[in-house]
Parts: sequence; structure tokens; C-alpha cells
Amino acid sequence: MAVNGDAMRHFAAEKWVELARNVAPATEREPLVNHLSECSECAAMADFYRQIVDRAAREALYQPPDGAVRAVKAQFAGSDFGQAKAGILELLFDSVLQPMTAGARASVAAARQLLYRIGPVYLDLRVDSEPNSERASLVGQMLDRSNPEHPITGVPVVLLAGQKNIASTSSNGNGEFHLEFAMRSNLRLSVAVDPMHPVYLPITSIQQKSTARSRGN
Repeated sequence: MAVNGDAMRHFAAEKWVELARNVAPATEREPLVNHLSECSECAAMADFYRQIVDRAAREALYQPPDGAVRAVKAQFAGSDFGQAKAGILELLFDSVLQPMTAGARASVAAARQLLYRIGPVYLDLRVDSEPNSERASLVGQMLDRSNPEHPITGVPVVLLAGQKNIASTSSNGNGEFHLEFAMRSNLRLSVAVDPMHPVYLPITSIQQKSTARSRGN
């Protein structure tokens, strides 16, 4: 139980770990505690392990401020980190690429609809431009095709102009989100279904494409 020292018998380090974690056998606890008042070297070691156990317990309960979490997520979303995972992204539908119905007025196509697949997640997007305004709104919903009854909540969604974060939110209890913003030419949407590998969806030139379609009719 104890090892020989030059002047005093010392307990092995694992015994102080057990004492700090409060798992030392009852038969060994009293000798350990008594030894602390006699040996400064072992007392220092026991105190060191108590601090480690105490900090580990506090770490499990620690929650960073919401503002700090949002800032870090936005920083990752604004970088090219995770682009290697771009292969999991697939555009399934884009209303801009669909032919106009015969006889329909192209000028009524004020919105763009897109459907993406991000791994097992379907992401349905609608971008609306406000008439006679540079303002636009984006509404989206996420659905897990492997578990349609389970909403995808709390996914960070960030609208970027280049590397600048211009609007951000997260999916609600129904997997939905909504952003309003000023239309620009270099917009992209970061969606962090996988927090370590956000994907980037091009939202750019929506207004220009809609305008081009209306002029082509």
C-alpha cells in the first residue's frame, strides 16, 4: 500500500487519485487521511489530484455564453473549412433552370425555389425578392429522409456575402428558418448540418436570373 522513501513511507500516486475521486476502499481511507498530516510531499500530491478532479467536474457542467458559440460558428461558416465534404451536397431542383409554362407571364416569377440534398437531409429553399426593392427574404426547411418524423432543429444557418456574415439564424422546432437581407451579387448560404463541415449553397444572382427570364419572354 505504501512505498519506501528515504525518510518516510509514501503511498503510491494511484491511492491519492482514488482518495480524490472518493473511491478509495473504506479500509484504506483512514490511513491515507492520517498520512496527509505527516507528509507534506504526499499532501501536495493529494491536493494536486483533488484539483484535477474538481476541475473535471466543473468542466462537465460548463456552458459557454451563447454569443461566443454564435461567433465561433459564424467564423467557421465564413471560412472554406469543410469544402472537402462538398461531395455530400446535391442540387435536386432549381426553378430558375425550369422552362416556363407555355402562355405564362414570366414577370410573375418573383421567387426562386431550390431543393438540395445534404447527405440524408433534404433542404427546401424559397427566395423572394420584394417588388421595387433591393430587399429579399429566404425561407427554408430541413427534413431528414431517414426519419421524417424527427425535425432537424438547431442547425446554424448563415448568409454570407463573400466572407462577411450578413444574416444568421438556426432551424426551429419544425426544421424551419427565415432570413431577410439586402440582395447582393455574391451571396451564399452556409448550412452546418455537420457542425465540423458546413456546406455552402450559392444564392447569388437570383435577382439577375429572374430579371433575365422576364426579359427573354
